[in-house]
Amino acid sequence: MPVIPEASLLNGPAFRLLRALAELARLLGWQRVSMFLLRRALVLRPFDAEAAARWAEGLFQTGQKGAAINALQQLLKDHPGRASSWFDLAYWLESAGRHGESEPAFRAALDLAPDMDRAWYGLALVHIREQRWGDASAALRHTTRLQPRSHLAWYQMGKVLMKMGHAEQALEVIRHLRALEPQVAARLADETGLGALV
Repeated sequence: MPVIPEASLLNGPAFRLLRALAELARLLGWQRVSMFLLRRALVLRPFDAEAAARWAEGLFQTGQKGAAINALQQLLKDHPGRASSWFDLAYWLESAGRHGESEPAFRAALDLAPDMDRAWYGLALVHIREQRWGDASAALRHTTRLQPRSHLAWYQMGKVLMKMGHAEQALEVIRHLRALEPQVAARLADETGLGALV
């Protein structure tokens, strides 16, 4: 009977099993077990993008934002073509209050996946925070084109249009939003002072 070298086990079924068990543990809410299994998997294959992404996600979910961001930045050095990881990095940077670093990460995600509506929305929120109304409006237009039923994007669009002095367009957004989410439309109408015109 041939002896199977240990290295082939590490690079094959054993690694895949560890990663699958880690995912199962995560889905069951067993975060510590999932993290333990992912750490073992990364010892076997330190450059596996999926295991590294899950490891970073686990760090973030357990409140270790700085470590999660560092892990994701390392992953993106090794695997820069992962649009979802660029989006996660942007979102985590925002969450950690590192706002100046999030815009390039959102843009990197969009360079790789121009139809990623959540990245357009995240970029719009960055522009809103910076009061860059024209850029925010453009990003929200991409979001609503890709996700026409996103009441949050339409709501932000109405607010941005008012900041830009485009009351008629904001009113059109409110009317459109009434068909999607009447309560959100009513809130927007109240906040913009356009309630009487709807």
